[in-house]
Amino acid sequence: MLQEKIKWNEKYKTLTLKPPSPLLNYIPAAKNKKALDLAGGLGRNAYELVKKGYVVDLIDISDVAISKINNPKINTFCLDLDTYIIPQNEYDVIIKIKYFNLEILKQIPKSLKTDGYFIFETIDKYPIEKNRFFEIFKSFDIIHFNEKPFQFVGVKRGCN
Repeated sequence: MLQEKIKWNEKYKTLTLKPPSPLLNYIPAAKNKKALDLAGGLGRNAYELVKKGYVVDLIDISDVAISKINNPKINTFCLDLDTYIIPQNEYDVIIKIKYFNLEILKQIPKSLKTDGYFIFETIDKYPIEKNRFFEIFKSFDIIHFNEKPFQFVGVKRGCN
């Protein structure tokens, strides 16, 4: 979506890096495991995952945001998540903070490895119905859940 790319490029020309999401405190340190940061922007959460030992794939639509990331353990991809297909059984951690895309959300259970962590937070502008969310993530153990704001940290158990 060209309009989305233009909008986010304009925003990221002046935005600065904010602190990482406190939800990342639920993720254990790991050596060289793979994480995916969806709509990762300037990399605030990706940098924190690198500190915990992860190698991170960060996807964002803004090439301006991505151009500001400089870390050999963060692989950046300028892609439109409206058309992206996440590789299956690829990641140990997936984070999706303050970005909502139902089709991407549905892919996450198959994209995480068993015992992989998923961190999700949405904003009021992008609500999801609690029962619908938990139907998608029925094979996950809940580590943290809050309804307002809608936050979820879970671990994938068994097969999906």
